[in-house]
Amino acid sequence: MTPQVRYEILDGLRGVAAVGVMLFHLSIIDLPLAPHGYLAVDFFFVLSGFVLSHAYAGRLRVMPLSDFMRLRLIRMLPLSVLGLLVGSLYFLMRFYVQNYSQYGLADITIGTLFNAALLPKPWTSPAPTDTIFTTNSPLWSLSLEMLMNIVWAAFFYRARSSILLLLVLVSAISITVLAIENGSADIGATWPTYPGGLARVGFGFFIGVVLWRYRPEPDRGGFLPEIAAVLLIAVLFVPDIGPEFDIFAILVVLPAIIYLAACSDYRKERALFRVAGALSYPLYAIHVPILQFMVGFMKILHLEDRRAFVAMLAVLVCIGIAYALDRLYDRPVRRLLTQAFVR
Repeated sequence: MTPQVRYEILDGLRGVAAVGVMLFHLSIIDLPLAPHGYLAVDFFFVLSGFVLSHAYAGRLRVMPLSDFMRLRLIRMLPLSVLGLLVGSLYFLMRFYVQNYSQYGLADITIGTLFNAALLPKPWTSPAPTDTIFTTNSPLWSLSLEMLMNIVWAAFFYRARSSILLLLVLVSAISITVLAIENGSADIGATWPTYPGGLARVGFGFFIGVVLWRYRPEPDRGGFLPEIAAVLLIAVLFVPDIGPEFDIFAILVVLPAIIYLAACSDYRKERALFRVAGALSYPLYAIHVPILQFMVGFMKILHLEDRRAFVAMLAVLVCIGIAYALDRLYDRPVRRLLTQAFVR
């Protein structure tokens, strides 16, 4: 198997997971549609370990760590910074128009400066839903993913699988304890639950690396892609049934989905899979600020009794903007930054 192998089913599943997160955050409109959408983050962590190993495990033998860091920052920062700016604009408008916001000006402005560097806001605020990424909360997972990328590239990309499995075991125990203590595995976005986020990214990323090391040769036959997709959708949309389900999904089901997808060389709808994969990161980075603006418009236009319509419109707007950002902003900006900063 060569590094040029493209796991196209993973692109499609990444798009499904991003939509699941967006539907989970429709709770902003009081209409959550994916009760376990937060588990898509764990899917992304496993996927990151698998895909980065596929792309960089061989190259890191000759690539300076600084170049690897530049490539990862170029991949993450254009959209994450844009999402933060849009989110900060929302909170600033709310602060000045309503003369009220759950965050003060220092939280919004200085917090955004930290967050723009993918660093968590290093203080807690009295806001009812205070998060370490003040104006675009989902970016907490990108911060931890970037941290884990650097740790892996600096210390563990050549480590024995037994060492990686030990890290996986420690992380799995931590997830189990912290999820039961919290009542769910929706942990990591706040300072009190931050250790849970570290456990989630530690388990997900390193089990993804191990899965890549023992990856099968892709086979075009069978129904494994469909099984993987159905399992992922089931995980995201199953009703809330307690932390035990979260733990089982994170530790068993999500890694199994990645492995099943890696078994598949599925080419019937290549364009659809690639579009879904391309939309996933813009959608993840921008959807919460857009939903917040949609809530504001809903209240201004007095559409509170038409939440289903607003939610449907919000989904279409988020997907449309994500598509435009991928084509017109993210790709050109990353191309320019790569030419300027990467040898």
